[in-house]
Parts: sequence; structure tokens; C-alpha cells
Amino acid sequence: VDIDPATNKLTGTTTDVPAGSPVTITVTGTDSQGKPVTEQVQATVQPDGTYTADLPATINPNAPIEAEAKATDNNGKPVTDTDNSAGVADGSITVDIADSGTGQISGTTVDVAPNSNVVLTIKGKDATGADVEITRTVQTDADGKYNYQLVAGDGIADGSSVDVQAVTKGLNGKDVSATDTLAPQGDNDNDPNTPADPGLDLVAGAITVDIDPNGHISGTTTDVAPNTEVVLTITGYNENGEPIQIQRPVQTDADGHYQYDLTSTDGIIPASDGSQISVVAETNDRNGHVLNAQDSEIVEPVVKGDSSTGVTNGENSVTGTSGDDLLAGDVGGLKTNFVAGQDYNISIVLDLSGSMLYAMNGTGNPPAGESRLAIAIKGLKAFIQQMADHDGVINLQIASFSANGSVGNGYNQVFLNVSKDNINEIFTYLDSLKAGGGTYPEQGFNKAVDWFDDISTADFENQTYYLTDGEPNSSQSTLDNAFAPLAEQSKVFAVGVSSSISDATVSRYDNTDVNGNKLPGDWSGTNHGEAKAIADADKLIAYLIGGSENFTPADVGGDTVKGGAGDDILFGDAINTDQLTWTGYDPLQYPKYSGYSKLIAYLKAEVTNGAEPSQQDIYDYIKENFRDFIAADAADPATKGGNDTIYGGAGNDIIIAGAGNDVIYGGSGNDIISTGRGDDTIIYDLLNAADATGGNGTDTWVDYEANDKIEFGSDFFEGLLADKSNLGDYITVVDDGNGNATVQVDRDGNAGTHNMSDLLIIENQAGLTLQDLLNNNQIIIG
Repeated sequence: VDIDPATNKLTGTTTDVPAGSPVTITVTGTDSQGKPVTEQVQATVQPDGTYTADLPATINPNAPIEAEAKATDNNGKPVTDTDNSAGVADGSITVDIADSGTGQISGTTVDVAPNSNVVLTIKGKDATGADVEITRTVQTDADGKYNYQLVAGDGIADGSSVDVQAVTKGLNGKDVSATDTLAPQGDNDNDPNTPADPGLDLVAGAITVDIDPNGHISGTTTDVAPNTEVVLTITGYNENGEPIQIQRPVQTDADGHYQYDLTSTDGIIPASDGSQISVVAETNDRNGHVLNAQDSEIVEPVVKGDSSTGVTNGENSVTGTSGDDLLAGDVGGLKTNFVAGQDYNISIVLDLSGSMLYAMNGTGNPPAGESRLAIAIKGLKAFIQQMADHDGVINLQIASFSANGSVGNGYNQVFLNVSKDNINEIFTYLDSLKAGGGTYPEQGFNKAVDWFDDISTADFENQTYYLTDGEPNSSQSTLDNAFAPLAEQSKVFAVGVSSSISDATVSRYDNTDVNGNKLPGDWSGTNHGEAKAIADADKLIAYLIGGSENFTPADVGGDTVKGGAGDDILFGDAINTDQLTWTGYDPLQYPKYSGYSKLIAYLKAEVTNGAEPSQQDIYDYIKENFRDFIAADAADPATKGGNDTIYGGAGNDIIIAGAGNDVIYGGSGNDIISTGRGDDTIIYDLLNAADATGGNGTDTWVDYEANDKIEFGSDFFEGLLADKSNLGDYITVVDDGNGNATVQVDRDGNAGTHNMSDLLIIENQAGLTLQDLLNNNQIIIG
């Protein structure tokens, strides 16, 4: 008998055995599970003496088999034969988990049937460090290969080690197995020259960061262990506009979140206070990968030159952003009867009788723009511009008068909270006024009284401006009776438009003194103010606005102006725009000392084709023409100035201090400085110890005077003797060959670290020497 496992057949031959005789074959082996099995099968002898039978299905052909065949020969004697099959060799299996940490498990088998189960036992750690064991069953393919992909849902955390065992059965039914291990994240070989092992890496690490305008920093992480350090690198500017960078470590919480709040001790100004700020957050995920993210708060440059941006004529603190700003310490303008910060209800009681259409000298049909009404309207526009620039609330009434029923008596309009937002609406209303009829001032007095009765006066001061061009048609008693309640409710400032009315007539209906204060006691025909009738247009408008026939600049305060970073333009006082003229310019509407409003009108006429100029338009024009603004201040000794302190900060700034005893800190960058009139001081502090000029750059001083000073911080020079006897080793003044003097500094004298470097170019002062400065006490140390 022969066993053929390949064909699952039992075959054999006989001698001297009759054809057709039975052959009994006893087969002993194992089943597919390796259990012993004995089966008998029958075969029949063929005429040629051969026989064939199938191997029993219960017998594993790949395992060892023993077969015994029995038959009877022609003599009736039993004959037997045996055969043995060793089966196939033991199977084998491999398993591999990818060293890259992807979680890919794969393997091969030999002598293992296709579609055989491979049982994978996988062990690792979860996110809390606890042991995890999972079992996954896969099948071999036609080539004996298999694979499995670990996923995050299997519960083994990134960075964990992974042990895997693979078990299957060979063709002979015997178990075969293999193991592999993925090392945990870290430097497992203790060799800093080799890369660290990643451990399992199924989840992509990530970090976010956000900083809000108030300096609150927050973020989230993915695949980062709790209590992992996140390093925040925060870049911004300090209160003087100098760049600063700090690092602050924080930890993730159980949810992977983190946060930090900037504090004053960090020294960085938040975006809410106008300083650009950025943050970079960096950490490592569970696999040691570096993660980072960044965010920033961008701030837009500002222009602060009028009351709408918080600038007043008081003692202001005006702060810019980290961009290219334009800042003025005061709004300026003309002296008025307004007190800074006070709220007002103002009634304009305006004569619109027919004679207001005459020229100032009384002739009829004057050229366009030269009638009494046209000049009054120009003056009112200039006055209302001052209202819009005032830092308190002003409610305005336009109350006309003429004969009852006449066109000139038909106007009574109120504008609440006069500002640049509604000033054009007011101007349009003024341009629509028409005159006609007689002169009946009581009509206007009554309108003003009714309005003051209706509008809230809590914390508001009432003022009335009474403009008339002729003697009243009404009786004096009628006027007195109408004026008395108005005089009780309000200050009344009267002015005669032209000389057609007497000073006495306009004075009778005024109740203020020369300082704009309401007269004590009740108004009467004998207790009244002093007013004027003025025929000159300029003087009329000046008198209307400020109570004087000459335009007078408004008083301004001592301000603190901080530019911050950026190339800023900084005015210590108001912006002097008296030099500006343009096609169609009307000096009655924009008289001397009009300031910022005149600049806007100029730009609309000459730069923006009538459109409201942008902040960039304003900034660009002044930057290109800054010397004109310096010259305008220098040309008028009446220009007012406060004792201001100006900080340029980082950037190449233009600083125009104006009048007053000012203190200027240029800061880093190459600044252009105009100190203006007054006893001024330019201060150089040590901003960068490694820099030859202490981080101050090279500045240009355009209008040096012998009464001004240069002051150095106490730590600016290294090794300077207390008696300053070696000052010549540290400071020198040389001519630059262009008509200027240059102050040079060597911060460590002759020590060798620094050399003489240009600190300050003083324009038009060729020949100036260090000794000159010392003789005038213009050099201050500490």
C-alpha cells in the first residue's frame, strides 16, 4: 500500500490475489485539530492487480499517517502491507510592528493554509498609563501573509510601547507563534546622537493658540499629555514703544487646554491699548514631535488730532499704537467762551431781516458772499467748527427773527450734540437761510426761551449769541419784556453786524462782562454787558467766536504724548495749519488758528477731490510737509503751547513739540525733532547697552536754541568721572560739512568697545562746539 498525501489517495498492487477481491485499508492519523483518528476504507482488486481508495476525509493528509492493507490470495491466505507518511514539517510565522510608530502590524507564514486565522494579542498603555491588552483575529491570504492596522479606538495611547504576539496553526495542525515589540517614546538607547524612538503614533499632534486684545492667551492641544509644558513666546512693545519679548511656561490641563493672562509686570502693552502683539506656543506631543502655533493682534495706526479722538485742550495723555500714528497733544483752535469739559446748550439768535442782504457798508446788491448774511454765516460756520472740536456736549439751536410771517422769521432748528458727524448737515442748513422782513428781535428771544425751557439743563450751561444788523422795529418795552426771561436763563453775547446798529443797542441785550462771565444781579436797562457793532468781517467773526476783535488761539495744556512703535508724527500741542491755503479758500470760514479742521478742508480741496480724507491721507501729507508745520509755529509767537512730555518710542519719528518747556524722549530710531519755543530738553536714556548710541539711533534737531538742553541718563556713559573732567572722551561736536553740527558719543570713552558715533545732528549750527554747550549749561548727565 502507498499513501499519497498530495492526492489524498491510497494505492497499491497485489500478486496472486483474485481480481474483484476486497482490500481492507486501516488508516491511522490525526484530524485537522491534531486529535488521533483511525478509519477503515475498502478497495477492490482490479484485473491488473491494482487497487485505489480515497484517504478518509477525517484524516489530515499533512500530518503523519500509517496505513495497513489486508487481502486474501488465491490460496486463501491473508496478505498484508503497510506504509507511513511523515506529513509536512511544522509551520512557521513572523510578526512585525512598524518601528515608525504607525501601528501597522504585518507578518508571513510558511506551511500554513490560506485563510487561516492568526490571533494577535496586543499590549500597551492607555492615556493614563494603565495597561491595555486587546485581541484581534485576522486571516492569512493566498500567499500566507496577514496584516492589521492599530487604530486610536483600540485604546493604546500615542507614545506607548506595544508588544504583539501572533499565533496560528501550521498545515500539520501544530500551533506556531511569533512576537515583536515597539519601543516606547524616548531615548531608549541613551545615545543623544541617535534619534529618539517615537513610540506608537496614531494621532497627529496639534496645538492652537489665540491672543485677544486684552492679552488673554488660550489654546488647545491634540495628542499632548496632561501637565505638559507649553512655552509661550510673546513679542510686543513696552510702554515706551520699545520692542520686548518674553517667554512664559504654562501646562496643559486634563483636556489638553492651557491659558495665560498678561500682567503689568510682563511689561508688554496689550492690543487693547494700541500695541501690536504676537505669541508663539510650542510644546511636544506624546511622540516627542515639536508642535507650534502662532497668533497675533494687529492694530491699525491712528490719527488723533481733534475732539472726536479724545484730544482736548486740557492736560491730555495721548497714546498711539505700534503702527505709524499721527498724534497731537491738543486740539487747538480759537479762544471761545467755552470751558474744557463743560456741556452747553447754545442758541444762535440770528437777524434775518431784509437788511441782512446788504453789504457791510449798507449798499445794496453786494457781490456774492459779501452780504451781511453771507459773512454772518461764514462766521457761524467757523464758530460751529469750534463747537465740533469742543470736548463736551454742545446742543445747538438756530433761531431766526424778522417780522412775524416774513420769510426771515421761519427758521427754528435744533441740532443735538454738535460734532464732525453732523457739522455738514448744520452747514447745509445755514446755507439755506433766506432773509426778508423787518427787525423784531423778540421773535428770536422767544424761540430761545422756549427751547431752553424744553431742553434739559442739568449740568449744561445755556449760552445765547445774538446777531443783528439794525435798529429794532419793536418797541424797547417789547424787547425788554422778551429779553428778561432769556437773560435769566442764559448768558447772552451780543454783536452788531455792520455799523448800522449802535453799540448801545446791542449792548443793552448782552448780560456778560469782558471775561465772558454773566453779570451779577438781574439784567435791566442799566445792568447789562458791553457789546460792539462791527463792520469789518474779520473782526466781526473774531468777536463772535471769542469776544475779541482779534483772533486769539485757545489755551492748551501740558500733555503726555506717546507714539509707541512705528514711524510716528507727534505734536506736543495743536497742529498749526495757518500756512494752508487753497483754491476757493475762505479765511472767514477758516480763520487763523482753525487748526485741524482747516487741515481737513485743505486735503478735501487739494488732495482727495472733495472726499473725506483717510487717516493715511492725513499722515502722508504731514510727513511730506512737516517742515511747513514747524515754520507756521515759528512764525507766530502768539501760538500757545503747554509744557509737554513726548515719547517717540521705536521707529523713525517726527516730533514737533511746539511752544512751552517740553521734554522729548526720542527713543530708538532716527528721529526728526523740533523743540519749538521754550526751554526744552532732549533726553537720551540707555535703551540698548550693546549699541554705540545706546539704542537711540541718529536724530536730527531742526530748531536748536541756546536755551535748550541735552540730557543723558545716569547709566548712558561707562567710566565717566563724577566731576565730568573726562567728558571730552565721551562727547564731541563736529561739523558735518553741510552746515550742521553733529553731536557724537563714545559711550565707554577710550575703553575700546565703542567708538565715536553720530547721536544728534543739529541743523544749521556749523561751528557749534562742545565747549559752547558746556558754557551754556546745555549738557546734563543723569
